[in-house]
Amino acid sequence: MTTDPVASPRYSIRLKRNDPKLNLNCAIVQCDGPEALARAHRAVMWLADQDQDEAQLANGLGFSKSDTKAGRNLANISTLQVILSSILTVMAVNLARKYRRQLPHEYLVDQQKQQNLKIQ
Repeated sequence: MTTDPVASPRYSIRLKRNDPKLNLNCAIVQCDGPEALARAHRAVMWLADQDQDEAQLANGLGFSKSDTKAGRNLANISTLQVILSSILTVMAVNLARKYRRQLPHEYLVDQQKQQNLKIQ
């Protein structure tokens, strides 16, 4: 079984690092690069996976009732499509930032800012 390199978000992100649309999307959401956009989408997918009850129970997992439909729909779109679409990028980053307290560290969009805020 052969895999298509375009279907792999990691390969595509590296391949398209100098893509003007990708750089514009990073600038729009004020993130530190294409990796942050991919982390935002992975965060949305992780949150959708946690949201098994679709916000019917107040359990602190997944999306709120107002975000559950949009979040689940966004999670079903490929990462490459999300990071190359300005609208979907904004949605993914906004959701990832909104629910950052639920996310594991590897899914945080603003990892550099979070590291700078740690008290030593």
